[in-house]
Amino acid sequence: MTKHDTWVELKPGNPYEPILDLFPDGMIPMRDPFPLERVTGTDGKEVALWIVDLERLSSIQAQAIAQIVASNRGADVTEVAAEAAATGGFAMNNEWIESMKCWSEGFHRGAELADFLETAPPIGTPEAARAFREFYNSQYDRWIDGNEQPRPINSIDDIDPRLRTPGLEQILKMQLAENAIATGGYSVFDVLTGRATVDVLNKIDPDNQYSLVGENEDFDDEDVYE
Repeated sequence: MTKHDTWVELKPGNPYEPILDLFPDGMIPMRDPFPLERVTGTDGKEVALWIVDLERLSSIQAQAIAQIVASNRGADVTEVAAEAAATGGFAMNNEWIESMKCWSEGFHRGAELADFLETAPPIGTPEAARAFREFYNSQYDRWIDGNEQPRPINSIDDIDPRLRTPGLEQILKMQLAENAIATGGYSVFDVLTGRATVDVLNKIDPDNQYSLVGENEDFDDEDVYE
């Protein structure tokens, strides 16, 4: 199974608000970078669903979501949890999603969705239904049941232009910096003082020169311990 990397922020007034403090920054991990599942509502209209990624939930988080879902449905918590385990996650209505963030897998699959939407037959036709089913099966076979690996992201050029948004390049730059700091063998002192960040930014963004404000070039780490 591919390691999923999509997170979503929910709209105010969503039914999950009582438990959002259990999630870092209130962001919930999702299996897909878009609402892949479809069901028919009581009014006969199609409802798009996201699937919460069980693999990235702690037991406390999973139990909390199960309790919320059970309460809203008037169902038993055990039954809700068992259903989620059997189907691969808790379903969440697309109407509650405010924003989404992702990394390599999410951007790669987002480009696949863009390709599909650009070539899909007109909505409501049998051809469109068949095309979506083929897309759906492909996503499952490769990304959900399978173990397809996305291409790594090293710069904005690795992200499909159709998926780029204002400010994405800066966000990407900081994410790459965080990744580099985590694996770069920097000392705690360098991380705390910001030296590690400056060093990494100068490496991943050589067109710009970064430095610490008011940095004294003659300063020695050993001065701290004198």
